[in-house]
Amino acid sequence: MAEEAPARADISSEEVAALLEKETPDGVRPFDFNAHRISLTQLPMLETACKAFAGRAGASLTALLGRDASLQFDSLHTAKAGELQVSLPNPASLVVVRIKPLPGFAFISVDPGILLTLLDGFFGGSGRATSDPQAAIAPAAQRFLALMIRSFTADFSAAWAPVAPVEMELVKQETNPQFVHLGEPLDPVISARFKLIYGEHTGGFDLLLPESLLAPVREALASDGTPRAVRPKVDWAPSLKSALQTAEIEVRAILTEAEISLRDLVSLVPGDVIPIETPQTATLLAGEVRLYRGRFGVSQGHNAIKILPGGIQ
Repeated sequence: MAEEAPARADISSEEVAALLEKETPDGVRPFDFNAHRISLTQLPMLETACKAFAGRAGASLTALLGRDASLQFDSLHTAKAGELQVSLPNPASLVVVRIKPLPGFAFISVDPGILLTLLDGFFGGSGRATSDPQAAIAPAAQRFLALMIRSFTADFSAAWAPVAPVEMELVKQETNPQFVHLGEPLDPVISARFKLIYGEHTGGFDLLLPESLLAPVREALASDGTPRAVRPKVDWAPSLKSALQTAEIEVRAILTEAEISLRDLVSLVPGDVIPIETPQTATLLAGEVRLYRGRFGVSQGHNAIKILPGGIQ
């Protein structure tokens, strides 16, 4: 005899409407993580800060060279760290900088050709370009690069003042782009592109900003220019340590262990006795991790283990 199908409960039209309702005051709404990624169109202050930096840095470069030079802001782009790293010239003129108090590092890439042109002008030349790319990694060129970047530090702080109080510090220089870690291959990096102009010569100057670096000042970059404090970095260690102190963990004690042959094992029957030696100590474990040595005994009518000094040996 076939079983009857369970009766289907009737649903009223009001219940159907409630189930199909997409938005309710207390309903669950979808959360789009991509919407919380940094979007260049939503960061007007980033472009403002870059333009202000270009104007100030151009004046500093003119003072450094003793001749007219300028730095012009070009554009903002976002690229994956892996793709961006592959596109860097080799040999390169790379500078790793720290923008305090933001987390991590930023990077500056200068076109080797314009760097050598500026170097020639710095030593009184006419800004004559050279076709030897290796010349850009020579000690004189790298010292001039460091001098130029350090002359821009005050300009960077002043340009970023409407966003947050920051300070740029030169960390190191690299000529091989493979030795610079821009981030994981898929991590987004914002590239602020500038043009260095000296006489008739023009070259690229790129400020590379990982999105993770800008996360603490994202709200300020999206604001109307009102200065905001950098959000402090939350230290989770004390909270985690406090929570772990009350966490429960299962422990077990091994009083003794014995070895027998497989032949003896399969021949055991109820009533057989496996001889063991009286244990001197017991081992206390959490899972498979040995914690302490102890001595087995009785305390207040309960089996107990007294922890011995010296830890596991």
